[in-house]
Amino acid sequence: MALTIQERIKDLRVERGLTLEQLAEQTGLSKSALGSYEADEYKDISHYALIKLAKFYGVTADYLLGLTETKNHPNAELADLRLSEAMIDLLKSRWIDTGLLCELAAHPDFVKLLADIQIYVEGNAATRIQNLNAWVDVARAEIVEKYQPGEHDKTAGVLQAAHVREGDYFISRVHDDIDAIMEDIQQYHCGRTQTGFRGSGELQGQPGGTTVDGILQADKVTL
Repeated sequence: MALTIQERIKDLRVERGLTLEQLAEQTGLSKSALGSYEADEYKDISHYALIKLAKFYGVTADYLLGLTETKNHPNAELADLRLSEAMIDLLKSRWIDTGLLCELAAHPDFVKLLADIQIYVEGNAATRIQNLNAWVDVARAEIVEKYQPGEHDKTAGVLQAAHVREGDYFISRVHDDIDAIMEDIQQYHCGRTQTGFRGSGELQGQPGGTTVDGILQADKVTL
């Protein structure tokens, strides 16, 4: 659920570790006025105070007013974001929950997730995995030559099973990465409402469209 103006003003003060007295001293606004701005029943804030607090906290006035969730970059250039045309079209289409996408990308482990995906996609670890498998093959061949184990020998079986498949290895790593991120997001995501996300009814008949309802329905059929 989107934060109210009062909640945003209070949260910014708490994030800075400031008391109302300290904030009053640093902004020149009265303690009583600052306290009233944080009160749930308070519905008005002067233009002067709004601008003063926005400049003090380094955020936009639009953020304080709840008009945007962007604190510091209200007019970021698309070129600076280095987004592809396809990504821009997707974000503007409102077919996806952009709020959830932001939570995913802002997670501390998202960089690790992308790094593991990049390593797999670019094949950076393929040579090392091949070398590891070659070492296992050499060890197995030496054991077979020296001890001539039977078909069901445990040691030979272990060495055979020790072969690493690149795809399986990185699928497992990526799976672990995304599982940890999803668990964290789930804990903090409860109660947040998404605005601007088109409902499943609007997506019906759209080529390639995927909805939460559609996924759940497909799961029911599978089960």
